[in-house]
Amino acid sequence: MALPNLLIVGAAKSGTTSLHNYLNQHPDIFMCSPKEPHFLINKEIGEQRIPKGVNNLEEYEFLFKGMDDKKYRGESSVMYLLFPEISIKNIKKEISDDVKIIIMLRNPVERAYSGYQHVKRYNVMEDLSFEEALEKSEDRYQNTNNMTPASRYLELGMYYNQVKKYSEEFKDVHIIIYDDYKSNFNIEINKVFCFLGLNVIDIDTNAEHMVGGWEWKNDWMKSLMMKDSFFKRVLKLIFPFKIIRKVIRQVLQKGNTRKVENPCQEIESWLKEYYKKDVERLSLFLKRNLNNWTR
Repeated sequence: MALPNLLIVGAAKSGTTSLHNYLNQHPDIFMCSPKEPHFLINKEIGEQRIPKGVNNLEEYEFLFKGMDDKKYRGESSVMYLLFPEISIKNIKKEISDDVKIIIMLRNPVERAYSGYQHVKRYNVMEDLSFEEALEKSEDRYQNTNNMTPASRYLELGMYYNQVKKYSEEFKDVHIIIYDDYKSNFNIEINKVFCFLGLNVIDIDTNAEHMVGGWEWKNDWMKSLMMKDSFFKRVLKLIFPFKIIRKVIRQVLQKGNTRKVENPCQEIESWLKEYYKKDVERLSLFLKRNLNNWTR
């Protein structure tokens, strides 16, 4: 069975989509599509929470069918990091202990706001302001059986215990700091190839992946452009070629979106205080000073 032996487990909004696609350029690596099957947690957290989630082993195996000749077969389900107890147990049960784990970490203050904007863009259930969403995120998640775990904006940035558990349970864990990934991409991607024991290759970084920083101007256009909307189903029938539908979406998006404003200083200061202790513990654990995240 061609199951994955490489997992990018998170954190969400920390560059995982671009890394997934860049690694797929290497001749010795196959990264599955869809990127985030979340097979290893779907049943436990609720099968309605993850769009396009994979819920059975046969379907999961099919994602990697015919890729036995690749040295690495990978997937990038970013909520695995949020649920380490569930994920680790099922990695060992369904895959093996001998799996490569990549964790990407972003300043949790920035990650929280970026995560909120992402859910707000793509999920009609997110209709709160950032401040309200922070306040209600856990209660809303626990009491709504189809609310995405991506809406747990605060909990997703509590990295210390998450990283510690993965590091203690697996011998091959590689951690990437998002700031390094952005500013020194070639160095960081070469570190990944070294971690995987692969030859270094040049990566084409021209394609952009999951570009953020924008929001819909109004809710009706957002609803119209959702993946399962009636409009998109009709569009697919009229224009069977994906490239044409992509151009139409880009035109509609350009005329109906605007740049996201920065969060207010008061909320940013509150978030820094909220994450301060956890970042201090993470810094000690990783032997790297990340305290500038909360200063």
